[in-house]
This record gives sequence, structure tokens and C-alpha cells, in this order.
Amino acid sequence: TTLIDDLASDPRSLHLYLLRKTSPRGPSLVAHHTLLLIDQFEELFTLCRDEFEREAFIDNLLTAVSPISSHREDKRNVTLVITLRADFYAHLAQYPDLRDAVAGHQEYIGPMTTEELRRAIEEPAKREHWEFEPGLVDLILRDVGDEPGALPLLSHALLETWKRRAGHMLTLKGYADAGGVRGAIAHTAESVYQNLSPEDQVIARNLFLRLTELGEGTEDTRRRASFDELMSQAEDADHVRTVLNRLAEARLITVGEETAEVAHEALIREWPTLREWLNQD
Repeated sequence: TTLIDDLASDPRSLHLYLLRKTSPRGPSLVAHHTLLLIDQFEELFTLCRDEFEREAFIDNLLTAVSPISSHREDKRNVTLVITLRADFYAHLAQYPDLRDAVAGHQEYIGPMTTEELRRAIEEPAKREHWEFEPGLVDLILRDVGDEPGALPLLSHALLETWKRRAGHMLTLKGYADAGGVRGAIAHTAESVYQNLSPEDQVIARNLFLRLTELGEGTEDTRRRASFDELMSQAEDADHVRTVLNRLAEARLITVGEETAEVAHEALIREWPTLREWLNQD
């Protein structure tokens, strides 16, 4: 609590805290190097409503990694790594020093290739001596396809398949009984939806209806919609964006700079609740 209070009052607070934790206590000791990792940096913009608090946090981060002195005791032996969703990238422009720091040291992480997905499936299993029934990994990769929001669905499908394993073997039957990647997205969607408040459930329902293109003699498909289109006059825009962000974090939808769309068309086909909404609409 003391550190939190200090962060709000002095941009040097984080640096001084790390210095006390890592500085050498004698000439024979080697100075430590601190790696500070901040995941889901977009929550600085989605959850923090206090602009002063946000700026104080950013100032502390930048001070902690900016060398300002040649004195040994004041060297910045800190590396900062942040992960930020691509659709929040434009938010950095509001903070020039942060924007410049990111611009000079950025790595854009794109979707995984098929080979990378295969390694993500097989290698952890090999380390723990689990095996896949022949053909199962290829089937999983076909079901995942190239959908940008499929990775957490893959994770869920693998977990449910593992729960239905036969000894040390993950089987085709276990995968089918778990519902596969397609069944996983329906399970995930229903779980996220049921954990929303009644008010947020209404907003979520409206969002999914606006993000679905009803087929005329063909299957219903996903459609991309602008944020402006997703905000009705009867709804509070900030509240809608909060729900939108919850759905994006669950990878049920993917968002661009000013647009959103359903992450995987299997969601439209396989989620019974959404099918019911579409039939009623």
C-alpha cells in the first residue's frame, strides 16, 4: 500500500523501490538486473479511470528504465517488457515519452503459423510424457484453421481432451466427446455470458446480434461492424465498450482499431444461446 501511495506522488518511486531490492551490498557483489514484465497493458486504459493515476504509473515506468546518471548506484539495471493488444496501440499516442519508447523497441506478434501451433500442441505433452493418437493433432489443426481468436479455444479443447484421456494417450474419441474446438467455443461463450450481470447480458446479446449477418437460404455468417454502429443511443458508450472488452479478452470477438467482429464463425453455428437469439430476432 505504501508503494502504491508513493507511485502516485513521485515518478522516482518505482526506481527507488527496485534499487533498494536489487542494489549490491558490497564491492564484490554483482549488481542484479531486473526484468519487469507487465502483461495486458491495455488494462491501463480499460480499468483505470483516473488520468492522474495513469500518468503517474507511466512516469514511474519510464523513470525506472531511463538512465540519468553515470553514478554506479543510480544506473538503471531494469528492462521493461509490456504486452499490449493491437487495438489499443493508438492509445499510446496520448503519452509522447511512452510512445517514443515503444516506437524504438517494439515487436509485433502476429498469429501463429501452422507449424508453431503444432509445436504448441505437441511439445508440452512430450515434456510430461503424454501421447496423441495418430491423426488427432492434424484434426485439431484443421479445426483451428486460421481464425485469429482460436488459440484460447484450442487450449480449452486440449484440456477437455486431456480430461478424457485413455491412460497417457489423448484420443480421437476424447476429443470428439469434448466437442473439439467448435464445442469449446460454445462452452467458453456460455460460461462468459452467464458470468455477466443481467444488464451486461443484454448488451452482450445486442452486440452479437449486430455482429452476425443473417443468411437468406445460406448459413448465418459473422460481419464486421464499426464501434459507432455497435453503440445504440439507449446505451452508455463506456458501458458498451466495457462489455466489448470483456468479450474480446475471452477471444469471443476480435477488435481492430475502430471495428469488431466475431472471432470464429463456429460460435454462430455452435452456441445454442446465440442461435436462439438469432431465431427470435
